[in-house]
Amino acid sequence: MDEAAGVLTTITGLRVTAWPPGSVVAPAGVVSYPDRIEYDQTYGRGVDRIAGIPFVLVAGKATERSARNTVAGWAAGSGSSSVKAAMEAHTWTSCDDLTVTRCSFDVVTIAGVDYLAAMFEADAIGSGRG
Repeated sequence: MDEAAGVLTTITGLRVTAWPPGSVVAPAGVVSYPDRIEYDQTYGRGVDRIAGIPFVLVAGKATERSARNTVAGWAAGSGSSSVKAAMEAHTWTSCDDLTVTRCSFDVVTIAGVDYLAAMFEADAIGSGRG
């Protein structure tokens, strides 16, 4: 989670935490807890998979055009603001590889304000040996 948050901070203007914080100031990103760990994906403890690692990015008020434009850049498959491009170009040290598998959109309410959010999921794989 720490390394993923560090990669997200390379996206200009994005403030990121490696755990769910008490509050955020947009534009902000949160790396949260994975859905599950799948052990022994290959023979002899060769590979474990951490599945469904969520990254939630909030852009700004849901009614602002600039929030839509910001989220579009994050969701793009490539470019300087692309979450997928940043994550998949990184040389990982905490795992062997990380793949961004999906992006969805929602309006989330934080402290009474409706923010436009892009919610990403990623899977990481790495050696099952400690």
